[in-house]
Amino acid sequence: MKRSRRWLSLAGSRRLIVSLTLVWLMLMLGWLAARSDGVGGRPLVIVWGADPGSYDPQQTSNPVAQDVFRHVCQPLFYEDEGGAVRGLLAEDGFQYSDDGRRLSIQLRPDITFHDGAALTAEVVQSSFERLQRLSVSPLLADLRGVAVTAQPDGRTVLFDLPSPDFDFVRLVLANPYAAIVSPLTQETNGPGFVACTGPYQFAASLYRPGHSLTLVRFADYRWPPALFANRSAPRIARIRFDFIADRAERLDALVDGQGCVLSLSAEDVKQVADIPRFRLYEATGGVTYLGFNFQRGRWQDVRARQAVAMALDKASLAGDGPFLVADTPLTPNTVGYDPSVAVAGYGYAPERSRKLLAEAGFDSDAEVVLLIPESSTYRQLAAAVQQQLQAIGLSQIRLREVARSDILTQRQDFDLLLFDYAWGDYTALGIFLGPGPRNLLNYSGGDVAHLVNQARLTADLNLRQQYVNEAQRAVLEQAVWQPLLVRQITFAVDGECVQGERQSPYGELLFYDADTAP
Repeated sequence: MKRSRRWLSLAGSRRLIVSLTLVWLMLMLGWLAARSDGVGGRPLVIVWGADPGSYDPQQTSNPVAQDVFRHVCQPLFYEDEGGAVRGLLAEDGFQYSDDGRRLSIQLRPDITFHDGAALTAEVVQSSFERLQRLSVSPLLADLRGVAVTAQPDGRTVLFDLPSPDFDFVRLVLANPYAAIVSPLTQETNGPGFVACTGPYQFAASLYRPGHSLTLVRFADYRWPPALFANRSAPRIARIRFDFIADRAERLDALVDGQGCVLSLSAEDVKQVADIPRFRLYEATGGVTYLGFNFQRGRWQDVRARQAVAMALDKASLAGDGPFLVADTPLTPNTVGYDPSVAVAGYGYAPERSRKLLAEAGFDSDAEVVLLIPESSTYRQLAAAVQQQLQAIGLSQIRLREVARSDILTQRQDFDLLLFDYAWGDYTALGIFLGPGPRNLLNYSGGDVAHLVNQARLTADLNLRQQYVNEAQRAVLEQAVWQPLLVRQITFAVDGECVQGERQSPYGELLFYDADTAP
């Protein structure tokens, strides 16, 4: 009997302990849910082909990375749907000095970073000094010689420019790569999960390198752009980016309901369009071009470059993928685009191409290394380019595939570069053909970057466009690079996953007013 009572007593104690433990767990889960906003709910799953690996906006120019960090990090200004510059972290108004060399901005009050730090003038100064110190941003040339100074009131920031620049706010301070980073950011060699001020924050514990990256809602967010109806934290709790290398597997993930958003390959558009639950959005991407390594003597002769430009049948190349023909260095949705400059370029003329090679004394039997990023699309495109160059007598074309990140960050051995860039304004010409880390072609002419700078010196919009057009004509006439194609992009959005998205005039899908299905 004593043993029985003892057992009952122990059993009762165990039940009590279990009950108390369950209560404690429920309380802890409730506390965690309250403290860790964005953990629950159906995520918005966006599918991409590869993990960029680096997401610090001040240390990358990868367009996929930018599509991720635009939800996390914010610049001081933005362009609204009508093209007007509006304040985001800064107030709408800004003041240039009469000579265009000093700019004064005022910060909005009560903005905080994901790590709790407050946005102040000193923080903005520190963020720009970090960008300049790291020396890898595509904005580095724009910020060379720029002094950023916080004022004693804590909200005013002065930008002292080395020369007049009446487009500095639009082209630099509204650029996503000029996002303001928390002063508490620790420098590491990892994926660059910085704390910023955006509606989402990086969740380092949920990152699976090469597989997926998750952003969680920033519960304290209260400063969205004016174009959104929602004035508080985003409705979607999590955004997850799934990285799937195989095209067919990406499509399967979308059709099977595992993914919500996918940029479709051309061959998949019709299949998805026939499924009623999907909404399709059209956009254009960056320019795919063929450039020359100016450190190689053979490409110093403009006739050799012109010959290669004339050897390429753009219409035929466009037919091999989701492309439009590019006749100018800038795309139609880029600030500074003018179709009239196309007359300065070189069309398909293989006979003239052969004559120019002969006039230049070009050794057609010498090996020519064609560098491309690792990609099935580029592999296919490079094979077509190789065939067209062989048709004019360049028989020794060797393809060399390198990771995109290595092309952007390491000097490469090549003759020709088949690559692309996506940039929203005419400063792309100065970034990629001027002093700085993104001059992949080693072009040292200086004329193109100078014309871009001249455009920014003037407040006269017509004169500015004239300088931009002159820069584009210089690229085309000198065959610095040959613009080939503009990528056509088709986004598929699963209506059973998300509702309320919209598309910006620049092609991006915006989800701030949207919500996922329960």
